[in-house]
Amino acid sequence: MTDGAQISLLGEPSPVATAAPEVASAPRVTSKGIAVGDIVEIDRKGRRFHALVEEIEQRESGRFDLAVRPLDARSTWRTATVRDVVAVWRRAKGPAVSPPAPAATPAT
Repeated sequence: MTDGAQISLLGEPSPVATAAPEVASAPRVTSKGIAVGDIVEIDRKGRRFHALVEEIEQRESGRFDLAVRPLDARSTWRTATVRDVVAVWRRAKGPAVSPPAPAATPAT
């Protein structure tokens, strides 16, 4: 098996792939797909809060630490691990939109 396809032991014909595989975008940094600029929901000691990821650092053990900025001022935690992350909202990668130019006023 050099093509990577599995052999069916049931004698059924293998399905034919008709669509080309989608090209993945740039890989995310951590195992949960977290990158700088994403908003995450973190559960630390039973307290949940939302935060903006500012930095990601990988330990020698391979685990990731996140430097975060809480969106709610009542939360004081500034660091978290990937295990603390409950949900991730990815930052949109759309084109940068410049602010509209001021309207020209006629000179009088």
